Amino acid sequence: MVAKASVDSREIRPVSPFKVAFRELNDHIIDTSSLAEGFSIFSSTSTPTKLSSKPSGDTQVLEDVNSIAIILGDPNDEVASYTKTTALQLWLLGYEFPSTLMVFEKSPRKVTFVCGSSKAKLIRQLQPSNGIEIDVKVRSKDATAAKETMEEVVAALNGKFGSLPKDRPIGKLVDEWNSAVEAKGGLEVVDVAIPISAVLAEKDGEELKTTITSAKLTSTVMINYFKSKMESIIDRGTKMSHEALAQLVEEKIGNEEKGPDMKLWNKNPSLGEIDFASSEFVYSPVIQSGGKYDLKVTAASNNDNLKPGVILANMGIRYKNYCSNMGRTFLISPSKKQESQYTTLLEARKEALALLKTSAVVSDVYNSVHQFLETKNATLADSFLKNIGFATGMEYRDSSFLLNAKNTRELKENMVLVLVIGVADLPDPKNKGKTYSLLLSDTVKVGQNGAVVLTEGCTRLSDVVMDMEEEEEEDVKPQIDKKPKINNSPKKPRSSAVGGRVLSAKTRGANREQATQTTAEKIKTNQQRLHAQLNADGVKRWEADAGGKNGAQQKVVKRYESYRREEQLPRAVEDRRIYVDEQRQSVILPINGYAVPYHISTIKNVTKTEESNHMVLRINFQSPGQIAGKKEDMPFEDPDANFIRSVSFRSQDQRHMLKVYEAITALKKAAVKRETEKKELADVIEQEKLIEVKGRHPYVLKNVFPRPGPEGKKTDGNVEIHQNGIRFRPDGPASKIDILFSNIKHLFFQPSEKELIVIIHVHLKAPIMLGKKKTSDVQFYREVADMSFDETGGKKRRARYGDEDEIEQEQEDRKRRAELDKLFHDFARRIETAAQAQQFELEVDVPFRELGFNGVPHKSIVALLPTTNCLIHISELPFTVITLSEVEIVHLERVQFGLKNFDMVFVLQDLKKPPIHINSIPVAHLDNVKEWLDSCDVPISEGPVNLSWPAIMKTVNEDPHAFYAEGGWNFLTGSGSDDESEESEEGSEFEGDSDVFDESSGSDEDSESDFEDDSDSGSAESLSDEGEDWDELERKAKKADERHRADRGGDSDDDGKKKKKGSRR
Repeated sequence: MVAKASVDSREIRPVSPFKVAFRELNDHIIDTSSLAEGFSIFSSTSTPTKLSSKPSGDTQVLEDVNSIAIILGDPNDEVASYTKTTALQLWLLGYEFPSTLMVFEKSPRKVTFVCGSSKAKLIRQLQPSNGIEIDVKVRSKDATAAKETMEEVVAALNGKFGSLPKDRPIGKLVDEWNSAVEAKGGLEVVDVAIPISAVLAEKDGEELKTTITSAKLTSTVMINYFKSKMESIIDRGTKMSHEALAQLVEEKIGNEEKGPDMKLWNKNPSLGEIDFASSEFVYSPVIQSGGKYDLKVTAASNNDNLKPGVILANMGIRYKNYCSNMGRTFLISPSKKQESQYTTLLEARKEALALLKTSAVVSDVYNSVHQFLETKNATLADSFLKNIGFATGMEYRDSSFLLNAKNTRELKENMVLVLVIGVADLPDPKNKGKTYSLLLSDTVKVGQNGAVVLTEGCTRLSDVVMDMEEEEEEDVKPQIDKKPKINNSPKKPRSSAVGGRVLSAKTRGANREQATQTTAEKIKTNQQRLHAQLNADGVKRWEADAGGKNGAQQKVVKRYESYRREEQLPRAVEDRRIYVDEQRQSVILPINGYAVPYHISTIKNVTKTEESNHMVLRINFQSPGQIAGKKEDMPFEDPDANFIRSVSFRSQDQRHMLKVYEAITALKKAAVKRETEKKELADVIEQEKLIEVKGRHPYVLKNVFPRPGPEGKKTDGNVEIHQNGIRFRPDGPASKIDILFSNIKHLFFQPSEKELIVIIHVHLKAPIMLGKKKTSDVQFYREVADMSFDETGGKKRRARYGDEDEIEQEQEDRKRRAELDKLFHDFARRIETAAQAQQFELEVDVPFRELGFNGVPHKSIVALLPTTNCLIHISELPFTVITLSEVEIVHLERVQFGLKNFDMVFVLQDLKKPPIHINSIPVAHLDNVKEWLDSCDVPISEGPVNLSWPAIMKTVNEDPHAFYAEGGWNFLTGSGSDDESEESEEGSEFEGDSDVFDESSGSDEDSESDFEDDSDSGSAESLSDEGEDWDELERKAKKADERHRADRGGDSDDDGKKKKKGSRR
């Protein structure tokens, strides 16, 4: 008896019969129906094919051709990587067969293969289908026999036959073929590159899906890695060659030594589950700067160092044989002229995208774009490239389908093109005698109303411009502003003498109000832009997963077999009683006299009910449609099948039934615990081996404590910097801690200011195990106040008076803190230098304490400090590290009048991760928090109440595309405004009658500010009726305060406090 249980399921994608010759490489199953598409090259009338809608110009050359011979020679990476022959083999058979000849005959409909014996075994799986005869001839190793075989194939050819002479194959098979063709004579070779190009140019649904994935890979590595890496190199002045940077980019997709960088690829949720073994770079990324630019397809990165100015980057990735390409121009401290030229290039790109639509003639598109540039900028038009791209697919660059002025072919829907808008050799205004080039390249899909960009992103001027002089200018400006203030100071008394002291106070208040209003307006404007961009990016990111099936595709089918054969059942089942097999993780139930095993994963729970002389045991099974909390989205292999939801057993043997109940419950708990631990440790990695430095002693930071400790205890030791990581070597018997540079995500140094310890903190990309616990954070610290001595006795006590000893002790403490801070900071810099020497992107991040605020990220109030890239709390466990670049949006909750605290929720870009909450932040920090988040370009929203985030995230994950298409996170910015204003008004009325009003009534400034708030909230109408201005009201308020003090005969504040104390008695 065999029982199987499916715990998770993944939707199995259907394999395209036209493209996949090998379902799996181990099985080598070839689909005959794919060859039927090959005959679309000959005729548009036989079967509905892609070519049936091609214009006659593409197929005119085939009218007199009786056969086509496609030959792929010996493997040659330099020549045959992206040829039409290779592309056609992949398209027809799904695999590349070197040293193989394919001959398609029109009449009779026949395909002849000539290849080696090993390939022949695979190809012979093909069975005749759709009237196609298949003949597989084995090429003998004997030269005479091989010659006879080739002559036999050539004998069937008559007159004209099609071929691909421009591919220039090489090898013995090619030589034999050429000799046989020449020996027969009377044969004419016709180039059929254009008809084959027409067939391969249009893409079906599966091809488009694969191409979109390829484009996402390319755009992700360009935007999320290369751009930031390049900016970091330029900003820090690091010397790195174009070739070295290209190699770093290329390594992100993985190689034989290490896998793909999932930290990078997970930034695009749709790339988390793809097969990276099927992806590779089309060519090594091309990076150019320093006045040397080549916009040809054959360009390559040189060994010169990356330099500021104009930087060009081109890269392309091939996924499951389908290619994509993306090129961008980055401008470092550009001139106004360069910015204007780039903007014009963007407009030309937009014009080209609009023109690349179904039935458009390629030459007309090129000429229109060129004319558009002439009207905008004649200089750019003169430097415009001779073509604006090419068709792409399995063949990276289809040389027979270039987008130039000579190509009169029409575009068809679902063609995939590489659009290249570029201008070359423009005179550099900053460096006389040198030139620069501008380039924008994208992979696009032709549609009915224009082209759709598949590699969108990083095109706006603000995305590609980096100003290195910005910080220096900001530092100079305050020095310039000081002089006018000194010169204008005599004028201030004259202006203030008109209105006196009151007018001056009012002016300062107005200035503050105006500055606050200006900041608020800037935040509002920037937030509107960020929210619009967030929503647009969300729609594009999830466009390929429209329909909400993304979540279902990521489920994995798990099958459990309790027993493979009936003989494996335990003997105890002969008693026909319920038996719990702990070893097999199964429960065997007697049903109709048969022993039926159920794996514990199929059982939801078990309940018992005691009756007078019986006990009823009810076993509930997992089934679809149940309300099961966190397991309600548990998938099933066939949800429409019939399921048994529960089975009940009734017995008088209560002792046995109780024993069975406890055994099943314990087994279920153990299974749940095991699954939970497995999920918790799923992201834990096993690091590579640390390579110790040789030839010298490593840099060491002595007498530090790690947190968390390797054995869960406080252990001191030394931290050492080695070749590819750092190692903590304890002084005692505890285990050492190794951290590799490749696994370090952030490196923080926190000085001892307002702290008792100085810290070097490492936040990891993937968790590691320390003892029996996993951790994503490891820090090394030392206590500042190790030990202090009281030297106030003896001679010193007699020689000194006053607080001299305490002052000296404070000075020593400050000196010790400064030394420790410098020691730890220098060591952190050494870690940074060592990591960058190994080509790892790592920078020391120091928190800004002046921007800090208090909050509750876990269970207690702690100080949270912003850094350049994160928000952190690392002073005590548990740590909090939030990477701002991974944040989708920040929502501020409980923002309403009268509340002293508000909450902050970080929604991450990985929507499957739960949002991060920081609660109970003092409302005094609200404006500062908003300004900080806005300066980091993080979208912000706020609301008066706490939201149910589990329900929100469940809705978002069910269909992310529909969520963004319907407005995305805009519901957070527009909800609760009316309620909030009503609550604010009620709160202000309540505050006016409370004791707090009495306490602040003696302060002129507080009274004035309270009055201004009330007027803003709803009393503007009454003020306009009275016709009084602010000056009049201010004078009345001052007189009222003076009368109030005179009547009470003393200080109002003191009297008010005394009265309140008396009233409480």
